[in-house]
Amino acid sequence: MTIPNHLANQFLQLKSEEEIKAIIKDQDDCLVSYKDIEQKLEAFNKFSQARYHSIHRHFESHTKLLKEIREDLNSVFIKLRKIKNQLVLKYPNEMEQVLKKYPPPKIDDD
Repeated sequence: MTIPNHLANQFLQLKSEEEIKAIIKDQDDCLVSYKDIEQKLEAFNKFSQARYHSIHRHFESHTKLLKEIREDLNSVFIKLRKIKNQLVLKYPNEMEQVLKKYPPPKIDDD
């Protein structure tokens, strides 16, 4: 007789037949409970995955929109700078007075 078989026989001799049946019933109950929990977790994971893909698509579209808006704003600011430079060249005295009256805002770098 091998050691595992010997240990199994010794374990079986320590417990009565009713206790062994109760242990097996408890194990079966636990198995059913774990399978039920596993099914619920799988359903939740599938739901979460579907929601993630949906939200990810919305996030990508919003990111694309923000990038387009940024490009548009940059082009507007470039045009404004060009116009301002043209005004400085064409009307230097007036632009100097305007800058004295309305100095450009100071922006702190973060």
